[in-house]
Amino acid sequence: MVDIGNRYWALIVEDDPAQVMLIKAVFAHFDANAHINVANSAEQAITYIKGPWQDPDLDPSELPDVIVLDIKMEGMGGLGFLEWYASEPKMAQVPIVVFTSSEDVDLKRRCLALGAREFMVKPADYSELVTIVQRVLKRWQSGERRSVVANASTHHVGVSASRAAYSSRGLSA
Repeated sequence: MVDIGNRYWALIVEDDPAQVMLIKAVFAHFDANAHINVANSAEQAITYIKGPWQDPDLDPSELPDVIVLDIKMEGMGGLGFLEWYASEPKMAQVPIVVFTSSEDVDLKRRCLALGAREFMVKPADYSELVTIVQRVLKRWQSGERRSVVANASTHHVGVSASRAAYSSRGLSA
C-alpha cells in the first residue's frame, strides 16, 4: 500500500461517467484528500493494477485499499474482473465492493463466491450512497485495511512515477 497516511486509495471500475462522479463525490464527502483512480473497463483496471508492463508478480504494497466494481460493462465486464481477481492470490487482501444496478440473487452469490466482500445495488439517491460508503470506510478504518509496508515512503515515490505512466495510457486519477 502506498503511504498516504490515514487516507485510502480507491480504484473505481465503472463505465458510466455520472456514476463515477457520484461515487467520487461520496468518497470526497468523507475525505477530500482520498486517492481515487478510475478505470472505465475491467481490462483497464487490470492494466492499472499490473502496470503497463503487465508484471505477473503483483507487489502488495502497490495495490489499492478498496476496489468499487460495476458488473455490467463492455468487454470482460465485472464478472471477468472478479474471475481474474480470484486467480491472483495477492489480490485477496484488496476488498472489492460490487456496485451494480442488478438485484439478481444468483449474480450476488457468484460475485461473493469469486471474492467480492460486498454486493450493493446502486441506490436511488445520494444519501443512500453516503450510507453505503460510510459503512465500507468504517470497516477500512477499523482494521480490514491492510498493514502499512515498513518502508512505504520509498515505495511512494516509485508508485507515483508508475501511476503517472499509467495515466498516460488513458487512466484517470
